[in-house]
Amino acid sequence: MPKIILVGVDGSESSRKAATVAAELAASTGATLHVLTAVDPRSHGGQAEPGRPLSDVPALTPGEAAEAIAAEVAASLGTVVPHVESSPIQGKPAEALVQEAKRLGADLIVVGNRRVQGIGRLLGSVATDVAQHAPCDVYIVKTV
Repeated sequence: MPKIILVGVDGSESSRKAATVAAELAASTGATLHVLTAVDPRSHGGQAEPGRPLSDVPALTPGEAAEAIAAEVAASLGTVVPHVESSPIQGKPAEALVQEAKRLGADLIVVGNRRVQGIGRLLGSVATDVAQHAPCDVYIVKTV
């Protein structure tokens, strides 16, 4: 049974669906859920990764915006799972999730399959990268 589950969110509906599945898994196993939002202020023209423009919250730095997104999603899951934490993580989403999984000793990373395009692509790039490099199991939620 997993004790630590991570889920990456970016404020999009797709990531919220993945977070809901992660919360249900955490609740059913008694695991602690960590809701994480990656931010790489050097890329994406000043956007929190990757779904929410910082202009939505103009007074916040990229890190503060990421923290706000993670906290808001975590708060919305509080009725589903009793043990939920949230935080921003620095870097590109896939790399940051993998590093945080290593740091926390995570048992499971949950990601959505967002941005699937074309018949040749089976998964979004974040899901693919996490699956290839994760130090633990990865659950890819069908979100589209």
